[in-house]
Amino acid sequence: MVSIGTLAAIPSGGQKPAQIPIPGSATTALPQLQKLGPDGQIPRNVAETVLLPVGMVPTGYKNLNPQGTTFDGYVLYRSTMTPPQVLAFFKAALPDAGWHLYNASVTKGQDVILASKAGSDGFYWEVGIKDPFPSGRSRSNLQLRVIQISFS
Repeated sequence: MVSIGTLAAIPSGGQKPAQIPIPGSATTALPQLQKLGPDGQIPRNVAETVLLPVGMVPTGYKNLNPQGTTFDGYVLYRSTMTPPQVLAFFKAALPDAGWHLYNASVTKGQDVILASKAGSDGFYWEVGIKDPFPSGRSRSNLQLRVIQISFS
């Protein structure tokens, strides 16, 4: 059975809500994303609108550019949700939180979602979600990557 989550405390980014209900309850990835770098490195309007299904357990963190000028890092999560359930969640939750979803597909056997959003720091940010360690269809191991986009 799937319940419809409510997001009363999470800002929507001022955009039109998603056309499909968010399956399950949601929470923000802000606490995990703040562990990737110094406080404020990822703008709050970006980090607090990366929504996760309740029950996702972080299992690893990696800052891929700790000395660089643009941010690039990821958090690994484990979930009891199946990959199709995870994909359905993010396809609904990211647009509802103000992200522009521009890819939701299966590439080389992996579920991949890409979305972008303007940060309050003047940069665009991208979130990428994929199942990096396929474990069968009974649960998901998820990589959530956040990248600061620089056009220079």
